[in-house]
Amino acid sequence: MGESKQLSYQQALQNGALFLEQHEKSPLAAERLLLDRLGWTKTDLLMRFADPITDEEYKQYFSDIKEYVSGKPIQYIVGVEWFYGYPLKVTEATLIPRPETEELVQRALQCLEGKGPQKVLDIGTGSGAIAIAMKKERPQDEVTATDLSEEALAVAKENARQLGADIRFLQGDLLEPVQLETFDCIISNPPYISEDEIDLMDRSVLDFEPHSALFADHDGLDLYQKMAFTLPFHLKTDGCLFMEIGFNQGEKLLELYKKAFPDKMVTIEKDLSGLDRMLIVK
Repeated sequence: MGESKQLSYQQALQNGALFLEQHEKSPLAAERLLLDRLGWTKTDLLMRFADPITDEEYKQYFSDIKEYVSGKPIQYIVGVEWFYGYPLKVTEATLIPRPETEELVQRALQCLEGKGPQKVLDIGTGSGAIAIAMKKERPQDEVTATDLSEEALAVAKENARQLGADIRFLQGDLLEPVQLETFDCIISNPPYISEDEIDLMDRSVLDFEPHSALFADHDGLDLYQKMAFTLPFHLKTDGCLFMEIGFNQGEKLLELYKKAFPDKMVTIEKDLSGLDRMLIVK
C-alpha cells in the first residue's frame, strides 16, 4: 500500500474506501480524509480525479486511513473540524466541536439580532468555536473567551488569528477571569457528561478526546451548579444566557436556574434530534 505506482486521485480514493470497508468502517470517511489532508473542496477533487497522486500524498493518505481504522477521530488525524462554516484547528487538547453547539450559536445570534455592539462571553471556549463564530457573524461585538486549559487556549488563539477574529482570551476557571465584568450575552458549553454514562460513549471519544472537557461530577451537573449563582452577577439586566446541557439534565437545571434567575424567563430547548440540549435565560 506504500507506493502509489502512478495511481490517479480517483483510484487512491477507491483503494481507501475499499480498505475502510474491509475493516468495517464507513467508506465515506475516505473522501473526507483525502480532501481535508489536501485542503481541497469536492470540486477540486472532481477536476483532478484523473491526475496522478504523488507517492508522498499516497503514503500520507494511507497512514491517515490506518489511523482512522485504529479508532482515532478524523478531526484529530487531519487536525480540522468545520464549525458554523469556519475551519477550526483541533488537537487532542480540545474537544471536537459538535453540530449541536452550532444550534446554540444560532439561538444566541437570534437574540442579538438588530442590537448595537454587545459584550459577549464564551465560558470554557476549547478550540474557540463559539467565540469565533459569534465574532465572525457580529464583528461589531466585543467577545471574551475563557478556558482553564492553557493548551486549549493556545489552539483557540491560533484559530482566532487564522480566521481574523479579534477576541480577548483569558485563562482561568469559569467566570473567575472576568470577576467584576457584566455581559449582554453569555454562552457556555461546559463538560456535562456523568461518569455513569461512560458505557454509552463511543470508544473513539473516550480514547482520544480530553476527559476534562467531557466529564463533570455530580451526575455531570457540577459546573452548572458552580455557575448558577455567580452568573446573575455577570449578566446585564436585559442580557441573555445560552448553555448546552446533557439530554437528561433539563428538569434539574430548569429548577436550579429558575432559582438563580427569579426575574427572568428560563427555558429548556430541544436540539434537532428532539433531545433536551439548551438552557436559555432571557
